[in-house]
Amino acid sequence: MSATINTVRDELEKLEQLALDEPDRLFAISYLRSHIDLISDQLSDQPLAEALTQAVKSTFDADRMSEADRREVLQLISKVCV
Repeated sequence: MSATINTVRDELEKLEQLALDEPDRLFAISYLRSHIDLISDQLSDQPLAEALTQAVKSTFDADRMSEADRREVLQLISKVCV
């Protein structure tokens, strides 16, 4: 079973509480939350992990994301979208 938006939001909230002193992790969590909000109305039959990965990858260059931040965001997607 693939993750739902609500389960991913819940997982990100839990991870946020564990990462209060980790600015890079908090940034990645916020970045994912904003993209979840953007794609939530546009999801079709595509799995959430795939849709979210496509959404964030399409904005990395425009947002001038560092390689480290890109890795952090993509790893976080893998972690919360199980």
